[in-house]
Amino acid sequence: MFYNVFVMKIYIVNSQINIKTKGLLGTYGSVAGVCAHPNLPTPEKHHADMQFAKIDSRTLVCAPKSSVNAPLDGITCLAGSVDLCEKYPDNIAYNILCCGKYFFHNLKHTSPEVKNEINKRNFKLVNINQGYAGCSSICVPLQNGEFLLISSDKGIISSVNKLKCPNIRTEYFEATKSILLPGYDHGFIGGCCGYDDELGLLVYGKINGQLKELSERYNFPILSIFDGSLTDIGGILVMYPCL
Repeated sequence: MFYNVFVMKIYIVNSQINIKTKGLLGTYGSVAGVCAHPNLPTPEKHHADMQFAKIDSRTLVCAPKSSVNAPLDGITCLAGSVDLCEKYPDNIAYNILCCGKYFFHNLKHTSPEVKNEINKRNFKLVNINQGYAGCSSICVPLQNGEFLLISSDKGIISSVNKLKCPNIRTEYFEATKSILLPGYDHGFIGGCCGYDDELGLLVYGKINGQLKELSERYNFPILSIFDGSLTDIGGILVMYPCL
């Protein structure tokens, strides 16, 4: 969906991001920084995509003990029943991936509240092996009504392609090793990004050659919001309380 006028937004994002990035996002909406979760390991403590499952533009399912440092006025925040723990797979209950009407996750470990909210809206739940579905990938709506799924995980791409959905295209993100996530060998493309209906694909870090080529080939806007290396910050959840 694309808009020609400013729409009030809330960016739910790692509270430890660069101060200039916070200022930039603050010119387009409000910024709600994700507070440290007591059960998650240090590199993931402030990751939005670990603590919150975005169901639609105004609905979140929130892990127990999750919080942000700013109001979420106009957003429905539903309490999830599955507590997060430090190690996989007990940390992935809310790390879902949405692409159009499809939601992807390892369904053995999905919070029941997330499943319920998705089913209530008649969206489609698709089981995949990758538990870090939201971290691994980002979905970009295209102007022709199609969706582009960019993923660091070949298994996700294979699962999506097997659906033979005519309006979802897939691209493998090859430069995973170039994504920083202090404490781990590397991060993932989904953790670097968020999609803003007004600004396009938001990227935390300098836009590399592959992302630039994809934006030109598929004709979608892309904006770097941090003048540094690509860094997995736990994604950016863009909410629209006024819609």
